[in-house]
Amino acid sequence: MKVAVAGMGSGGLDDTVSPEFGASLSFTLVDVEDQETLAVEIVVNPKNCVPGTTSRPARDLVDRGVDAVIAGAFGPEAILVFSSAGISMYRLQNMPIRNVVKQFRNLAADTVRVIGRGTVPTGYATRTYGGGVGLGRRRRTGEGPR
Repeated sequence: MKVAVAGMGSGGLDDTVSPEFGASLSFTLVDVEDQETLAVEIVVNPKNCVPGTTSRPARDLVDRGVDAVIAGAFGPEAILVFSSAGISMYRLQNMPIRNVVKQFRNLAADTVRVIGRGTVPTGYATRTYGGGVGLGRRRRTGEGPR
């Protein structure tokens, strides 16, 4: 299984997980099998910190054949690309990539959870937004500026 971890620095197992997928400076791709790390590859993110460009690195990771992606948070573009490709997304941050890969290999379910299934890592603060199509005050009451 190939896992991509968004990094805050130059990548590698000693780097730290980025709090935001799109703002990561690099991605550390780790091939894991049967509790062993087989290979590590570092990919530089040329579009880091540019709003609206997270689909390009996401598509690049899909083309590289990753099975799972780990970052602190994912933007809507990255979520769309990964979910349409069937790639699992996990949210962890402020940890060395070496520890994240170890937790992923051991499937520590209390610290690594899949996005989109209503669960996040223990102690991780998150916001939820309504998915409805509310009318808003102006449309509902006829008040407000036009």
